[in-house]
Amino acid sequence: MNPPPYAPIAAVLLISASACNPVLADVLTVNLDGSGDFTSIQAAIDSASDGDLVLVSPGIYTEPSDHVIDLVGKDIVVSAIGTAQETIIDGEGIRRGIFCGSGETASTVIEGFTIRNCFPTWYDWNENGAIDFWEYFGGGCWNRDGSNPTIRECIFMENRAEYGGAIYNGDENGASSNPHLEGCQFLDNGLAQGLGGAIYNMRSSPTILNCAFWENRSYFGGAILNFNGSDPTLTGCAFLSNHAISDGGAMYNDASEPTLAECEFIENTASDDGGAIFNADPSSIANIPVFDECLFRGNVASAEGGAMHNFSASPTITNCEFSENAATGGGAIYSWNGSTPAIGSSTICGNTPDQIGGPFSDQGSNSITDTCGSDCPTDLDGDGTTGGGDLGLVFVEWGRCRSCPADFNDDGMVNGIDLGMLFVEWGPCF
Repeated sequence: MNPPPYAPIAAVLLISASACNPVLADVLTVNLDGSGDFTSIQAAIDSASDGDLVLVSPGIYTEPSDHVIDLVGKDIVVSAIGTAQETIIDGEGIRRGIFCGSGETASTVIEGFTIRNCFPTWYDWNENGAIDFWEYFGGGCWNRDGSNPTIRECIFMENRAEYGGAIYNGDENGASSNPHLEGCQFLDNGLAQGLGGAIYNMRSSPTILNCAFWENRSYFGGAILNFNGSDPTLTGCAFLSNHAISDGGAMYNDASEPTLAECEFIENTASDDGGAIFNADPSSIANIPVFDECLFRGNVASAEGGAMHNFSASPTITNCEFSENAATGGGAIYSWNGSTPAIGSSTICGNTPDQIGGPFSDQGSNSITDTCGSDCPTDLDGDGTTGGGDLGLVFVEWGRCRSCPADFNDDGMVNGIDLGMLFVEWGPCF
């Protein structure tokens, strides 16, 4: 059996396994035109057994229920054929996209879909029988009751909820749900009055790998809010132009200890504190967020902490760059009320009106300066642009040389290779 065109890797492997040994898995197909085994994703899930593969053809899928799909605790792979832009789970603005509430494991896999335009039905969290305005959780997906699915290569866009516009992890019983999210995109999720525009973690610690968050919004935590002992791990993620009406333009950490490595925070904003990050641990100082090899550039807070605001929390910051962030105080980092972040091997420069506000523990090898060096080595005359002046300086140094600024590739020669590198960078430096 040949895999369908553009089938995800997991789908190819499972199809191959099924061909070799039919006992391992069945392949169930979904197509809206009736050419598959089912026309509904939920009908295929209901018929599947652990180990099966559900292949979904391009189309817009919805369902007349509280969720478009409920994985009902099955260890199955539900995989889109083609691109995520072609295979869409649409909540029509009145229902949740995906529900995992039956102890799903990492072997429950959802991959390759766009989940859009979802809004959850009411859930009586406090069991008072009244529809409270805040009782709406996880517009695109709710993982609860200890459910830990794998979600790969999905796009969450234009989903809304009071808590977790795209994804809510956790429940009122305190059960931790720790999904694995990989290669996902989160675009324009959340509500201005909500919490956690893209993701809200309640005592939950997902793994988030190589995901992108842009233009999400909420009151606290424009993209992500971690609450009450939520300790997610984020690696290789990008946060661009997310916004908080109050604090934490990209992320708000409350009594939580996330670990971030190789993440970028670019041009996020907060109307109050923490243009990118707000860390708070008001009851103790036990939770220590960790930031390693992260970039914070161009973030803005209307109050303190252009990139990061620390309140009774002392994160560890190593090998990071904070540049061109802005606030009324603590252009890069602002710390108070017992906060003493540990900063080491980091570059902090060009922030407005100052670099660091409040105390910090200098771990050494930091570069803290009012201005940043040029981001493009081809700007030889230092005017912020690679242009005619730099071209002239290249010809001045043409030929063999030692430690010449115009020897961009450090081969001991200023020649056509360096000239080509200059033309590649032609224009304003960023």
